[in-house]
Amino acid sequence: MKSTKHFYAKPMGALAVAVALALGGCNSDDETTVVNGSHVSSPEWQDQIIYFLMIDRFNDGDVSNSDQGQGEFDPTSEKKFSGGDLLGVSDKLDYIQELGASSVWITPPVANQWWDNEQDYGGYHGYWARDLQQVDEHFGDMTSYRNLARDIHDRNMYLIQDIVANHVGNYFTYDQPWEYDSSLPCAGFRLISDALAPGQSLPYPLNQNACREDGSGSYHWTPSISDHNDPLQEKTWQLSDLDDLNTTDPEVIAYLKQSYRKWIREVGVDAFRIDTVKFVDHPFWHDFLHADDGIMAQAEQTGREQFLTFGEVFESSTAYNTEGEQKMLTYLGEGDNQQLASVLNFPLQTTMTRVFAGGQATDYLRFRLEKMMELFPNPYLLPNFIDNHDMPRFLSQASTADLKQALMTLLTVPGIPVIYQGTEQAMVASRDAMFEGGYREDGEQTDAFDQNSEMYKFIQQLAQLRRNNP
Repeated sequence: MKSTKHFYAKPMGALAVAVALALGGCNSDDETTVVNGSHVSSPEWQDQIIYFLMIDRFNDGDVSNSDQGQGEFDPTSEKKFSGGDLLGVSDKLDYIQELGASSVWITPPVANQWWDNEQDYGGYHGYWARDLQQVDEHFGDMTSYRNLARDIHDRNMYLIQDIVANHVGNYFTYDQPWEYDSSLPCAGFRLISDALAPGQSLPYPLNQNACREDGSGSYHWTPSISDHNDPLQEKTWQLSDLDDLNTTDPEVIAYLKQSYRKWIREVGVDAFRIDTVKFVDHPFWHDFLHADDGIMAQAEQTGREQFLTFGEVFESSTAYNTEGEQKMLTYLGEGDNQQLASVLNFPLQTTMTRVFAGGQATDYLRFRLEKMMELFPNPYLLPNFIDNHDMPRFLSQASTADLKQALMTLLTVPGIPVIYQGTEQAMVASRDAMFEGGYREDGEQTDAFDQNSEMYKFIQQLAQLRRNNP
């Protein structure tokens, strides 16, 4: 990704697309390139408006795949699958586009651990992988994913897939983690016998999860992080008991590259949002993204010369300080240390919440915006947001008037605006379903796709304002 503040790339013509796709078929992976749904372009990302959605909680297009019969489906429970799927996203593209969004960011569509008895919670969200190369049965299959990509690209919109390289689901644990001794990594270690549904299995090398006394292998043989200020724990211990991948192991690196190159090549994904970035060592990100067999090489083979990678470095900054930004900057790098193209702007989100919801000094926001423009090599590529799926919604702590002020800021400052599903319907709960019959914290289970609602119309007007005044 270029580090200049502006870069302009015209969409490729039909002939160029065909040539690029033909060239893209010649790569180091064995799978055949699938062009169905693959729209090749190099968008001006700073001009995009992203709509972020949770597949399971957005829209149910195919009721036949909602319940897989393993007790994992219950739309009255916040912990279980509600029924949303990829076809449901396709069915609501008019709704997304007419709001003013031009790119669709979806939570991981990969096959997940459906239920974890250890944590009494389900993997409906997509971040507990069991197979990084398959679509989860609740969401559809490769055909429905390719169809979604095609439907998005036919509208001159772009598809962003959420990916995870730090961890998979919870397939092993430690019974007495407080007694963990790194010199005896297998003491107290236990494989979880019922982690997967009947008939399911982990692919290689994810299935190499028997603890090794010498510390080598596909995973870090460690318990859950107990001290987030400890750099060693941050990089090698388990986040919330999720099995931490050893991203220095050649077999793991190869699997991750092969898996995520597949979605670009065979579906036509245009960008990656990368989860839990700060929990993985810096050298991995350079190799994963920029090696000859890495993600950017695959993107370029399909004509995506401006393939965007933006990561979650969940760090905020205190007032008039930039500790969050400083850590985020270490995951960008340059030259031989080049890593991600951008990172989610958590410090700005925190500051907007403090100012607009908390009534704190507006000068905090002035400082934050100035530092954003000063510190980042390309602040125009920073995805800015108010709400997401991992924190309380803005409206759970503020008024509608406060939300409008925050949205006006979001849609008019440099960076890429991200609208999280439901913000346009003034939702208060973080993971409520949009579709009738899906999980709602208030138990209402009603349809929430009202294109005449006050907030939908307000965001629509702001999006038009942004488009008309670049």
